[in-house]
Amino acid sequence: MIPVKFHRGLHLPEADLWLDPWDAKPLAFVSHAHADHFARHQTAICSATTAALVRARYKLAEKRLLPLAWHSTHELNGHRVQLLPAGHIFGSAMIHVTRLDDGATLLYTGDFKVRRGRAAEEMAFRQADLLVLETTFALPKFTFPSPLEIEAEVLRFIDNAFHDDEVPVLLGYSLGKAQEALALIHEHGIPAVLHPKVAEMTEACRAAGLDTVPEPALLEGTVPPGTAVIAPPNAVRSKLLRSIRNRRIAMLSGWALTPGANYRYRTDEAIALSDHADHPGLLECVRRVQPKRVLTVHGYAREFAAELRQRGIEAWSAMGNDQLELQVCGRPQEPGSPARDRHRRPSCPFADFTDLCRLVGETQRRTRKIELLADYLRRPGVPLATATTWLTGRALPRRDGQLQTGTATLRRALLSLPGAREIRYREISTTQNDAARTARLLLEELPLQPSPVDLPEILGFFRELAGSGSSIGRIEALGGRLRTLHPAEGETLVKLLTGDLRIGLKEGLVEDALTVAFDADPKALRRAHMLTGDLGETAELARDGLLDRAALHPFVPVKVMLASPGESAATIFTRHSTDAPRSPLPAPRSLWLEPKYDGIRSQLHKSGDRVGLYSRDLKPIDRQFPELLEAARAIPGDFILDGEIIAHAEGRRLTFFDLQKRLGRLNTAQTDLFSESDLPPVHFIAFDILLHNGSTLLDHPLTQRRRHLEALLNPSTPEAPTLPDTSSTSGAPTGRRSTAQGATLGPPSELDSGALKGRRERRITPIPLIHADSIHTLETAFKQALADGHEGLISKQPDSPYLPGRRGMAWLKLKGVMPTLDCVVVAAEQGHGKRAELLSDYTFAVRDEDSDTLRIIGKAYSGLTDLEIEELTDHFQKHTLEKKRRKHLVEPNLVLEIAFDSIQPSKRHDSGLALRFPRIKAIRRDKTLADIDTLRSAKALLG
Repeated sequence: MIPVKFHRGLHLPEADLWLDPWDAKPLAFVSHAHADHFARHQTAICSATTAALVRARYKLAEKRLLPLAWHSTHELNGHRVQLLPAGHIFGSAMIHVTRLDDGATLLYTGDFKVRRGRAAEEMAFRQADLLVLETTFALPKFTFPSPLEIEAEVLRFIDNAFHDDEVPVLLGYSLGKAQEALALIHEHGIPAVLHPKVAEMTEACRAAGLDTVPEPALLEGTVPPGTAVIAPPNAVRSKLLRSIRNRRIAMLSGWALTPGANYRYRTDEAIALSDHADHPGLLECVRRVQPKRVLTVHGYAREFAAELRQRGIEAWSAMGNDQLELQVCGRPQEPGSPARDRHRRPSCPFADFTDLCRLVGETQRRTRKIELLADYLRRPGVPLATATTWLTGRALPRRDGQLQTGTATLRRALLSLPGAREIRYREISTTQNDAARTARLLLEELPLQPSPVDLPEILGFFRELAGSGSSIGRIEALGGRLRTLHPAEGETLVKLLTGDLRIGLKEGLVEDALTVAFDADPKALRRAHMLTGDLGETAELARDGLLDRAALHPFVPVKVMLASPGESAATIFTRHSTDAPRSPLPAPRSLWLEPKYDGIRSQLHKSGDRVGLYSRDLKPIDRQFPELLEAARAIPGDFILDGEIIAHAEGRRLTFFDLQKRLGRLNTAQTDLFSESDLPPVHFIAFDILLHNGSTLLDHPLTQRRRHLEALLNPSTPEAPTLPDTSSTSGAPTGRRSTAQGATLGPPSELDSGALKGRRERRITPIPLIHADSIHTLETAFKQALADGHEGLISKQPDSPYLPGRRGMAWLKLKGVMPTLDCVVVAAEQGHGKRAELLSDYTFAVRDEDSDTLRIIGKAYSGLTDLEIEELTDHFQKHTLEKKRRKHLVEPNLVLEIAFDSIQPSKRHDSGLALRFPRIKAIRRDKTLADIDTLRSAKALLG
């Protein structure tokens, strides 16, 4: 036999020829022009048609292709190769290899189809000693209906859509299945408009000689009546298709025979139109080729090899491990076929909640979403607090902390279930890139024992899971619970564990539903939610008509008040000096200014001896900063402070990057693992107080809240150093130092980072205040703040209340403007959720002038529109050098302008730098690789 080795593709070592390898190789056979079978090899053997399609699709240089005509021969390293039509798509080929010295033969099918199609050449068989066989649909259950039945199903779907005044949309790969569908409906006189990707590849096929498809008509705007749409699968959630309001979508795929196929593809129907061989077609291929040995690749390779051995044919999976899998798993089972019948869905409260989520997710109109939610929430017997909390995506009430289960725990829990296989999990996970959908699709293939369950029982399970100190215990508990749920409820459980229902709900919409359900005053409900920080508790108050009893409680963090960006010093001064209450005296107005620190926004809660510290996303961070808790205990009284955690070391103020070491620390027991330099000392700079000794201060003006803050943190100060009252004359408060005429800063002991050195007992201090009475002095103070290492200034109206979670004009921020960097994209990854079909996460690099290499400096996924992401997905798929599961390594030919907050040294990337909060400002199509910024220029921006 001709020897074959497998390593990310098949290799014939004697001929030094690769067969459809995953990565770029010196010499490779490319069976067809699909992206998952193409890489940028130095030399690629392919059919003449595939060469034409590759040139059109990937702009590959002519010299890198070695096209061969059908049935012609070519000698290569002591072997004769010949290409035969494979029937998969237009131009797809099999390769027949003959070793010249002894006549041994091998046939590699690539992807193939036995049935004749309208948009591909008919498959040609050839006898071979060794058959390397693609086995995508290699289980007996994958027996496709007859071609006439499939065509009738497609035409029925289109006709029904037309009858209901809907637009039929057929989803099929832009190269291959799309042309097959187009040829079918064109034959029956049905006009079609094509997605741009489909139109591009259809025109390329026509140019290469395909005459069974008409000239493509492009999908643009509205679709004429009586016209079908053909689009690629990854466009199902694209802006172009979403603009077709009355659409009805069908997926064309052999996987339509699997349970839940329409759910998998998020379509109305799934039709088993495939460009692969089904199980009978695979057996026919083996019978026609008459091999002495069979190697199976892709799909159900081990299962089909085992079936062939039972039929008396020597067959093995090209990946190996056949015997090991047979010993562990026994005879291969057919995933999905027996399990579906056993999945009787119990009628229970948790199923009702799942149905509500499905209906809300399928509804586009906001008013209809509110109606559905209100009807459910007012039902007698619904555990209101639990249901409302879950509708916001939280598994537990806020007072119980955060419960988010990582993908590793979820994966291990799913694989612990009887019948679960890791290879199948990977297949589903790669196509979905969504933990909850992956869980449901896998659960549908497993033997489960669904039983009725209510919401309190699931809430109790969440609490047990949160209290489990053992990862093994959590995995066992989660696996056991999933086995007792129907796949639909299993999906809901996973959504709650991962913190996102993905049904288009925001807290504001649930608030609106509560006002409708219980006829509550919207302002009173929002205020109650603001005070409690817990929508479940707020829902119960609304139901009982007790919204006026809502109160702020320690250890229930509330959302922080936010500042809006100010365009310039002049804009801020004009707005805040104009909006401030007029003084009866002709004195110049002064602004209340505070430094904008580069730290961690947090809340500090204390009641008695108990202290809690929370991040801006309301998660506890007590363990990372134990010294702040100790310092808070020494302060008499109860309080809730809003402030910033900052770091100091060796007399200088450090940045957010220095604090990241603290954020990664899990518990106080790890303190000994770090030196003093690894864990720089931290301070809590308080700039507001929300609760003081039982009194809620949210509605009090900022001037009064500042007096409470001073009384708490500086009890010995005879007079709180606040800004002058609105009736005072000009001049700086006592104890301030002047930076310029009309601009004054707080006491040196509170402002200077050097003054904090050696005073670790005072880890909690009020923020210094800055006074400015003109645009000039405001600009001077801003420059001084930047020189002191701050991000800028915050201007606050002295009479403003504290509005949790709101971003109004009462607080305005003036930040330093960082330069942007022009970087080149070197990798693109699949997104998650609604972006699971798109390449939306981009890794980018700058040029190292010393070595003339690209150095990675960061990764970004925000800043682009949905349409731009779709365009970049198409670009990066065409320019992929190598694919590693969800990650595409791409040609460095697209430049992005990257904005960021700051840049610091880091070992995370090979550039030695990392950007804080990078975001895409623009796609620089006017620039090339030669125009990107250098590593040297990036280092010049170090903070």
